[in-house]
Amino acid sequence: MRKFLVAVVIIAALLALSNHSKSQRAALPDLRGLTLSHALDRARAQGFNRVESQDAGPEDRPQLLAGDWTVCSQIPGPGTHAVTALVAVTVVKSGERCPHS
Repeated sequence: MRKFLVAVVIIAALLALSNHSKSQRAALPDLRGLTLSHALDRARAQGFNRVESQDAGPEDRPQLLAGDWTVCSQIPGPGTHAVTALVAVTVVKSGERCPHS
């Protein structure tokens, strides 16, 4: 019986922690115009650890050196969001122009 109670307490604690992390919110800054490297740093500093990037052009080039890419757009936009949200940014090589949305 004691093992059962311990298991119930542990499960309840894990559920509470899980719900707490889902409800944590933070301010996501405007990442547009930053290098991908700086954008990743800024998003992570606010607690957003799920950040993905994609080439804004049709070539679908991999972003091997984050400092060589500039952020054109982001979803979700700047504002308060759950820290578990996926932050998706589109990027171009530094010096290239962002495509019109």
